Amino acid sequence: MGIIHATKNTTKAFFRTYLLITGLVTGVIAGLGFTTQSALADGKIDPALWKLTDEDSVVWLFGTVHAQDPDLQWRTEKIKQAFASADSFYMEAPVADATPETMVPLLQKYAFNTSGTPFYEQLTPDDRANFVRALNSLGIPEEAMKNFDNLRPWFTAVTLAGVQMQAEGLNPEAGVDKALWEEAKAAGKELGYLETLEQQLRIFGNMTPQEDMAMFNSSMVQMVEDTDMLDQLFTYWKTGQIEKLATLMNASFDGQDRIKTALLDDRNANWSEKIEDIMRGSGTVFIAVGAGHLGGDQSLQWYLERLGYEVIRQ
Repeated sequence: MGIIHATKNTTKAFFRTYLLITGLVTGVIAGLGFTTQSALADGKIDPALWKLTDEDSVVWLFGTVHAQDPDLQWRTEKIKQAFASADSFYMEAPVADATPETMVPLLQKYAFNTSGTPFYEQLTPDDRANFVRALNSLGIPEEAMKNFDNLRPWFTAVTLAGVQMQAEGLNPEAGVDKALWEEAKAAGKELGYLETLEQQLRIFGNMTPQEDMAMFNSSMVQMVEDTDMLDQLFTYWKTGQIEKLATLMNASFDGQDRIKTALLDDRNANWSEKIEDIMRGSGTVFIAVGAGHLGGDQSLQWYLERLGYEVIRQ
């Protein structure tokens, strides 16, 4: 198979995937110490929230972002009331409690380059120039490229994406799901998650070398050529325009059907079955997942409705 050519669509797929779907590098980016400033436009704050019930169970579904402006007051009254009513809190994976002891072996398995040859030595002159442009846009000199010798392209791109977000005022430590996890722990709620850290990392780790390199190359272009995307994405999230957000996301996966299926559709199907297990019990559960999972043709709600549940937007 030949190298997949990078496009702006695959670029946005990667960046939005990081922001809305995975919390993979929360611990890595949090330690970088960049200063922040607000990057969010004004507008009505009304993040999307859904509810499904049966005779003895209530499940709230809340769409989140995994990094955001720490000054944004995103908790509406209905979110506060729904969260307070819950006996249990679930998020995608136990990212908030990740430690070096749990993360390092997984990163070694899925994110480290074991070939002995830095991936950037395989870049075309144009792609290498884009890598340098992206580094320079973050205030990182070209010589620092060697710091990524032992990383795979996808994890290099995720790391740099996180640096850029932090520089634009979006802090992974202030991510919505992580904040809710800490609040739930402090309140003594039962805690759970829908998948493991390894399941999340494996999605990226199982990319082919061609997919890995294509995603890296397109991400470098995005970093310097599509700088207004974050504002648009967060405006849609904080104002609850979930279908507009999903339209952008689904369009961005054009030509990347296998990756879209792994990142969105398969996970939504798996999560719906876990939520069905929760509904077989009793009580009230608040579930926070990336907002990208809650819109589009094969959303989490679509899978739940196929299982016979009515999922109502609040």
